Amino acid sequence: MKVKNIVFSICLMLLSLTLFSQTIKELEQIESGTEFWNLYEKTFPLIEQDTIAVIKNFEDAFNQTNNSFSKASFMIELADLYISTKQLDKCLDMYENLINSGISVFFQLRGKTYPRFNDAFKSNERFNLLLNKNNELVEKANEKAKAEYYIQKPINYDANKKYPLLMVFHGGIGNIQDQQHFWKSSKLEEEYLVAFVQGRSFMYTLKRRFGNTGITDIKNIYKDIVNNYMIDTTNVILGGPSAGGMLSIDLAINNHLPAQGLILAYPVKPRAFGADEIYEAGLNGLRISMICGENDWAIKSQKEMSVLFDKLEVSNRIVVFSDYGHEYPDDFSNQILKSIEFIIREDK
Repeated sequence: MKVKNIVFSICLMLLSLTLFSQTIKELEQIESGTEFWNLYEKTFPLIEQDTIAVIKNFEDAFNQTNNSFSKASFMIELADLYISTKQLDKCLDMYENLINSGISVFFQLRGKTYPRFNDAFKSNERFNLLLNKNNELVEKANEKAKAEYYIQKPINYDANKKYPLLMVFHGGIGNIQDQQHFWKSSKLEEEYLVAFVQGRSFMYTLKRRFGNTGITDIKNIYKDIVNNYMIDTTNVILGGPSAGGMLSIDLAINNHLPAQGLILAYPVKPRAFGADEIYEAGLNGLRISMICGENDWAIKSQKEMSVLFDKLEVSNRIVVFSDYGHEYPDDFSNQILKSIEFIIREDK
């Protein structure tokens, strides 16, 4: 009887591991987003001054790179510029080039096509043919898509040493590379394992969503990280922008993950968020840092969350930048450091 029970337990474990591996994946390597972001930050301020020169810069970069993330990112910028300068055929030529190479460049959600500047092609037969081909690529990618994560290891990483963990989730529709660009700090580079997570739902080559499976996928990813890396589970921080911030709050309040703190960039307020939910969660010393913009459409609810946290004695800080909206401030790297210092304070 004992042998049967042991065999049954082993079978269950193997089944669990199989199902586990079908839904999540650790990325050992990832295409860098640095090439795109370096050119974008250098070029973007010049768009209104010399649009033609900016287009030329992006075209040159597009033609010279073999990085599919960079190509798709450059094309997003080029498409907007081509349409604004009435170069519609040139835009369609480049769209076709990418789609034929297997890179999808649009996505459709609730009956609408994004990016929205493609509205200029609504009655264009060639565009609609490309859209159909693009959607076939997206559908095929979704057949095998998994929630993915990439572990950024600290300098002088020691596999036998325990590290604090920061898990970063993109917004409603996003990717790992963009979050890597913004979540930079000497503190993270030297002391933390950083898990950049992207959702299972494939929107197009550049973008993912967490969707209905997001919470389950993230819980499984956390288990996978703890199994494969030496993690200080008393020092776990969750964070992300916009809906990624909302997801972080949800994960903490519903005790899905053992979070010590949250770093929230212009977060969206969860639907189920009130005194009862927070009180019942028993947050056990959770400390929350919010970095917001005064011109953000969500600023009212962000301030309401801070007030409610104060009333329920949940330690939190909120920093509001006067000249920013629903976006990362230029000071975000410094705010990451200040947020970590706030979260790990010993006098809490």
